[in-house]
Amino acid sequence: MQILIKFLSFILYTLVFSSHAIETTLITDKSFELKADYFQPKEPTNRAVLLLHQCNFNRAMYDGVGKELSLRNIHALSLDFRWFGESVDEKTNLKELAKAPRKEGQNPWAIVMEFWPQDVQLAYDFLREKVGEAGLIGVVGASCGGNQAEMLAENNSVNAISFFSSAVVNGKDEKSIIKYNSSLSEIPTLFISAEKDGTYIGTQKAFSLNSSMKSKFISYKGNRHGHPLFKQDTHLEESIAEWFDSNLTK
Repeated sequence: MQILIKFLSFILYTLVFSSHAIETTLITDKSFELKADYFQPKEPTNRAVLLLHQCNFNRAMYDGVGKELSLRNIHALSLDFRWFGESVDEKTNLKELAKAPRKEGQNPWAIVMEFWPQDVQLAYDFLREKVGEAGLIGVVGASCGGNQAEMLAENNSVNAISFFSSAVVNGKDEKSIIKYNSSLSEIPTLFISAEKDGTYIGTQKAFSLNSSMKSKFISYKGNRHGHPLFKQDTHLEESIAEWFDSNLTK
């Protein structure tokens, strides 16, 4: 009877553990609060993945991926970009920015995105503390989040990347090709794009330039961009987690 109780307790713990993220607040050097979901693995591990959402969504797009990663004993952190989701304050959010009068030549997106690299760096540092200096960290960037993943990998130790509906190179821009070849082309990379999505040609080009035998290209029919592909392929969340599980290795 005691063995049965322990077994049922373990099952209950597993169900509770695998179905909830830990809401986390990261504080910037200017005291801005960034909201994130931390998916904690069951056991100590030196592997982690940072999840960066697309610009018409928020951190919730990775709920399934984060859970799948934690079940594979990988730390996962899904970040709300500044001014998205819950990373807002009373004075600064996208709605208020849209209402504000624009100066000539001013691009509101430039104002928004100016802070993102340092915010993403803070999220990376959170995971680095979890896994240690010798630990392995991957990053997923969807759409505009792919640009942030690219910059992060150029300036930090990143062991695996996924560009999710995000073209890291412009197939006709020699400068972007040279930049990719010099900084990211040897990193194991999971490329995901739909054939009629605007990112497809650039994704194909980056995949052809990538030299890692661990890299993979998942393509889909149609024009779905980012998050909607999870509905088109109900196994995609699991596929992303499995790829990182296999490739966050030395």
